[in-house]
Amino acid sequence: MKHRFLFFLVLIFSSSVYAQEYRWKVELDYFFDNTEYGRSSFTDSETMNGIWLKPMGSIGWGEKHSIRSGVNLLKIPGMDKIVDKVEVSLCYQYKSPAMVFRAGSFPRSEVLGNYNNFFFKDSVNHFVPLMQGVFWQIGSNRNFLNMWFDRTGYATRTRHEHFFVGLSGKISNGLLFADFQSYMFHYSNTKPATPGEGVSENLQLQATTGLDYEGEDGFKGLIAVGTLMGYERDRRFESERYKPVGFVARGDAEMWGIGTKNTFYRGEPRMRLAGTFGGNLYWGTQFLRAKSYAESEWYIRLIESDFVKARFNCNLHFTEGNVLFQQMLTVSASIGNFTPKNRKTTRYPWMRIFH
Repeated sequence: MKHRFLFFLVLIFSSSVYAQEYRWKVELDYFFDNTEYGRSSFTDSETMNGIWLKPMGSIGWGEKHSIRSGVNLLKIPGMDKIVDKVEVSLCYQYKSPAMVFRAGSFPRSEVLGNYNNFFFKDSVNHFVPLMQGVFWQIGSNRNFLNMWFDRTGYATRTRHEHFFVGLSGKISNGLLFADFQSYMFHYSNTKPATPGEGVSENLQLQATTGLDYEGEDGFKGLIAVGTLMGYERDRRFESERYKPVGFVARGDAEMWGIGTKNTFYRGEPRMRLAGTFGGNLYWGTQFLRAKSYAESEWYIRLIESDFVKARFNCNLHFTEGNVLFQQMLTVSASIGNFTPKNRKTTRYPWMRIFH
């Protein structure tokens, strides 16, 4: 009886010291991604389609602390299962104007939006949207440095151990900016170890500098040049070590909800160990296996509001002397009080058909 009384005293005291705030959100994400890559020697054509249902709740205290938990349910249209994949999001977050810290399982898109498809290809973003580890960032959107760890595979008798360690940052002064993105992907053995297999790594660093402009009339533009460096090795063989280096150019523009994002690589072929490890070691676009690759992404924002975002993409991939096509539609709708709503909706002429 005495212990129960002490417990209630502690509970009452805690509630009086920290005002708790409860939030909730239900989000639905839909993606349809059709790739026409039949003329590529690096990958095949496919149609990726899925629906994510993501209910989530949060308990916050002290203005900067919160614990978030939810369930991500994936339904793939055309499959017989009611639910094709279940993932749990669960993390602690500390957030202030100068720092963000997360530990647990949380959406990759919320923290690594500055990484392009050189690092994470579209299929990864569609089907493996959560990172499980730690993320820490200091600074603002224009000047920041972050470090992160993502445990993507736990060693068992039949599964390999693998994880990411990453570092990225940006510094801006007016129109000028310089940024970088990097990671090291470590792919290890099973537990107990499988004879004949070992440890391998894939490291990538992209560094660029350029101009970034955002006008009051809604126009946004970016142009930058830099380098993409890598280090790939299979520790079992001394000769299986590669250090590819190449030139990178970026050019983006958007006006009235219509935009384009362009990336170009020219240099030494990458993913030299793909014949041995395939996608187990490489999470970026397979087109980097060529000496040159360019992606030109064209999009239109069909809906843009606090509650619904819809976007259609038509992407062109220039590789191996061919032009390959990709069409993508993404829709995200959410309700709840998880994030403050500004009640503003961006309207362009074509959005009237949804009213």
